[in-house]
Amino acid sequence: MTSNKQAPDFQTLVLQHKGDRSYETIAKLAGGLPKAKALQAIVQKGFTRMPNPETFEGLSRALNVRKRDLVLAAARTLGIDVGDDDQGDLILVGAKRLPLASQDLLVAMSREMQAWMDGRHAEAAPEDSADAPATIDPDDAANYDLAAHPPFETDRDRFNKEHGSTGEENQDPEDTK
Repeated sequence: MTSNKQAPDFQTLVLQHKGDRSYETIAKLAGGLPKAKALQAIVQKGFTRMPNPETFEGLSRALNVRKRDLVLAAARTLGIDVGDDDQGDLILVGAKRLPLASQDLLVAMSREMQAWMDGRHAEAAPEDSADAPATIDPDDAANYDLAAHPPFETDRDRFNKEHGSTGEENQDPEDTK
């Protein structure tokens, strides 16, 4: 179940965790940084610059809030889009476990597809650039010569080449009799 609730800004986050404790109590629990008056000013009047790392460290300790949550809340307060409430993001669970080449391929494919969706697809690469990826015109995809552009080599293909295996030895049920 997902929540449509907006993540809090810095002031709201601090006030939620401060409860009925005084700013002096929070400052003591924080180890003196931020000072009570400075924290009160931040919460009541806001801020125009990111607080310093010691402020995040102290408030994390005093309010029992992750530093990351405080930093993201401060960024939201300053109007910085931290992307934590963007419903347009797609998360691929386990993708970080893929080889770097596969991760790069996924990122490149996503960027290319987004460019097509936005109507700003990449210009065709110069003919003399052998390393440039081929761009397929979606209207001309039926005429694309697959024989001239073999599929991507997979990790299994590379393994089989290195170890002299075709991967087909035990695939035929007749061979197991």
